[in-house]
Amino acid sequence: MRRYELLEELGRGAFGAVWRARLTGRGGFSREVAIKLLHTSITEHEHGAELLARLRDEARLLGLLRHRAIVQSFELVHFEEGWAIVLELVEGADLGAFVSRAAPMPVSVVWEILAEVASALRCAAETLGPDGAPLLVQHRDIKPQNLRVTAGGEVKILDLGIARAEFAAREAETQAVRYGTLGYMSPERLAGVDLPAGDIYALGATAAELLLGEPLGRALLNPDAHNAQIAARLAPLPLTLAERGLLCVMLAARPEDRPSAREVERHARAHRLARGAEAPSLLGWAEGAVPKVARRPGERLAAPRALTEQLSAPRPPEPPLTVGLPPPPDRPRVSLAPWVFVGACLSLFVGGVALLVAAPPRSEAAAAPVEVVVEAPPPPVAPVEAPPAPPRAAPPAPKAAGVAVTVAPGVGAVTLTRDDRRYTLPGTLPPGTYHATMTGWGAETKSRLEIREACAVSCDPVLKRCRVEPGN
Repeated sequence: MRRYELLEELGRGAFGAVWRARLTGRGGFSREVAIKLLHTSITEHEHGAELLARLRDEARLLGLLRHRAIVQSFELVHFEEGWAIVLELVEGADLGAFVSRAAPMPVSVVWEILAEVASALRCAAETLGPDGAPLLVQHRDIKPQNLRVTAGGEVKILDLGIARAEFAAREAETQAVRYGTLGYMSPERLAGVDLPAGDIYALGATAAELLLGEPLGRALLNPDAHNAQIAARLAPLPLTLAERGLLCVMLAARPEDRPSAREVERHARAHRLARGAEAPSLLGWAEGAVPKVARRPGERLAAPRALTEQLSAPRPPEPPLTVGLPPPPDRPRVSLAPWVFVGACLSLFVGGVALLVAAPPRSEAAAAPVEVVVEAPPPPVAPVEAPPAPPRAAPPAPKAAGVAVTVAPGVGAVTLTRDDRRYTLPGTLPPGTYHATMTGWGAETKSRLEIREACAVSCDPVLKRCRVEPGN
C-alpha cells in the first residue's frame, strides 16, 4: 500500500502550502514528490468551495496535458487533512530570482525560455480533451515566479490553479474572483475579459522584466497611452529591431494585435538562432546560475509526518451533462492597429523608419500562390468606312491602363517586379500579379501580390511577407 510522508515545507500561501514529500510503495519503491495541500480552514473561507473546486480542476487538467515544460500531476488525493495534488518535484529556481538590474539575463537565454513557455501554452490550448474538443487552456498567471528553471536547463510552468479550460469535468464556474497578478495583466484582463492573448501579454511582460532587470509596470487601459509606455520602456534594451518588434506586438494594447503562442515560439527560436552559437545558451547559463540561487533544503521535520488517505472520502462531483460555458469566439481579424503601434515603437531607434506587422497565415507552410493574369483593357477598334452620317459627339478618351499604388505609413521603399520590369512605389502600374521586395531589419522580404485596383502595400520583415491593403 502506498504511503505519503511530509518532509519539508517548500512554500506557504493564504489558502495552502506546498510540501516536499516521500511516496513509498510495495517492493521498496520510493520517490520524492511535491504535495500541494489546502489548509483545513479553507472550508470556512468565503470562496472556499470554489478554491476546492479549482484545486481538483488543476489536478484533472494537469492529468490531460503532456509537455516537457508543464509540471506533471500524478494524482488527486483526499487526505484527512484535506484535498491535495501530488506533483512532480522540480528542483531549481523561479525566474523571479534572476530579475536584477545589475545583471540582466542574457538576451539569447531569454529567447530560449520564451520559446519553451510559448510551446507549452500552445500545447495547453491545442490538446484535445476526452470529448475530442481542444482544451483551450488559459494559464492566467504567467509571471517569473510561476516559471522555474533547473540546473539542467529545463523550464517548467508552475501553478495552474487559476487556469481556465474547456473540459467536461471542470467544476469551477464562478467569476466572483478576478485572478492574476496586476503587473502582468493585459489591458483587457484588467477590464475583466479573459482571452488567450492575455497569456501572450503576460509572457511578453515576463521577458521584458528579465531583460530590464525590473518589472515592466502596470498596463494602461487607454490603448495609445499604453503603447507609448511600452515603447518607452523597451527603448534601452540591447535588442535588434526584429527582436524589439516581437516584444512590441506581444505587449500590444489590443488582444487582436498580439501573435499566437505558435507564432511567438517560432520567432523566439529564430531570434535565438540569429544570435549564433557563441551567445550564451540556456543550458550553459543555467548550469552556472541556478545552483547559486536555488533554494537550499530547509530544516526537515524531525519525524516525517504521515498523511492518512481517506478511502471513504466523498468523490468529486461527476462531470456535468452539458458544457457550462460556450467556447470563446474565434480570434478577431487583425486590424491595422499593430502596424501603427510597432511603427511608433521602432521610431525610437531608427530615424523615422517604422515597421508594420501583419498576422501571418495560420498554417506553417502556405500553399504555392497561383499566378493570376488580369487582362488589360481592349484596344480601341478602328472605325470602318461608311457613308457620311450626321456629326456625332466624340467618344470619351479611354482611361489609362493603370492603378495607383502607395505604401502604408511607416513602410520604406518597396520594389515591385513583373515581366522583368521594375516599379518603385508609390506609383501607377498596370493591374496584374507582382513580386514585392523590401529590405529592412537585416532581412529581405519577398511576396507575390495581386493588384487589381488602387491600394497600399505593407511589408513585415519579421514575418517575411507583404500584403495589400485597401487604398484611400
